[in-house]
Amino acid sequence: MGAKVGLSHGAASAAGPAARARADKLDDDGLASPPRGGDAFGVSGQFVGVKAGEWDDNANFREFQHFLASSGTNHRRMDLDARRFLVVRDTDGHGVPRCRVSVRNGGQASTSFITTASGRAILFPYAEGLATQDTKKLTATAQCAEGSAEATFTLDNYEDSVVDLRLASSRAPLGTRVVDLAFVLDTTGSMSEEIAAVKTTIQKVAKVLSTEQTTVRVGLVEYKDRSDPFVTKVYPFATDLPAFADRVSQISAGGGGDMPEDMNAGLHAAVQQLAWSDRSVARLAFVIADAPPHLDYQDGPDYATDMKTASHRGIQLFTVAASGMDNLGQVVFRQMAQFTGGTNMFVLRGGAGPQSTGGGDPLTSCGGTHTNYSSGKLDELIVQKIRRELHAIDADPMRIAGLNNDESAKPCDQRVGYLD
Repeated sequence: MGAKVGLSHGAASAAGPAARARADKLDDDGLASPPRGGDAFGVSGQFVGVKAGEWDDNANFREFQHFLASSGTNHRRMDLDARRFLVVRDTDGHGVPRCRVSVRNGGQASTSFITTASGRAILFPYAEGLATQDTKKLTATAQCAEGSAEATFTLDNYEDSVVDLRLASSRAPLGTRVVDLAFVLDTTGSMSEEIAAVKTTIQKVAKVLSTEQTTVRVGLVEYKDRSDPFVTKVYPFATDLPAFADRVSQISAGGGGDMPEDMNAGLHAAVQQLAWSDRSVARLAFVIADAPPHLDYQDGPDYATDMKTASHRGIQLFTVAASGMDNLGQVVFRQMAQFTGGTNMFVLRGGAGPQSTGGGDPLTSCGGTHTNYSSGKLDELIVQKIRRELHAIDADPMRIAGLNNDESAKPCDQRVGYLD
């Protein structure tokens, strides 16, 4: 149960640059569009309510690896070498979501993934146990409704690359685009503001995202700690969002005690107990907490195992670190988001100044003043993530942020960012 105070500038600066600032506006269809009439990199204005920022560690993957290597926390160490983007495209170059991609080595080891809305999955072959010093040749096979494709690739170098799985036919019509949206919410005593923000988010999703073309299914897992009356409580996926919002309206902050909470149990329940749909084109889980997980529990689930399972099932974890989160919690949250292709968000206290989590003074770069993260109201950032996933269905799946080089290290006109 973390106290609601901002982190020190030292803890904030550990986040490092990861993405250009953005203050989204909405199109008439309810989708995000770049700001009009002004610099697209401008610092967002002041907001009422819970403010939050966001960074993407896959867009600045090398910096993230350095961050992990330099951390002295007892997080789960993962070998992230030789990152590979598995991209399933149809004959027209469109990404193919909800496609199963199996990866195997020359022996008996194999694993599989479900592609996300972009038609991509992220493979870390050493972390998955598919690669060793003697086994560096892998085969990926895509099995989709439209057909199949196969590619053999090697891991002779540890740099990024793309495994292009090109189908011989066009992508089948997606019909109504189903989005599975889950919240994994710490509901211990210090989380009242974030709980209120989640309730607002559900109402906003119901208002602007559920259309004839899109069906949003919302589920929620609240968790506490072993000393509380319950550890996890699961609210199954529902499509009647106003009714679901009414059902979770009674959730309130309470319990906790020591700093860590049983986040591992909450994540495990979300991945294993919620009924994720085989029809969904996007599967997103937002893990929201102000305290790190108990890593000293020896008889329960492990976040590293469940983040792998989430990755395999096409569930992207978007983590939200409320202010007061300690260094271990920051590392764990960034790990979960990065490994599954999500992003990490953080609650801002006192604006975007140096005392804000992940903050720091604004910098001038690429022709405009910006901070190194996207910022806004927490509920708006969450809704933006859903919109971006829906946009990814029709975007170029081969345009990948952070491929071969960190975005922050690229010339300004070559950066892949939030405005794509």
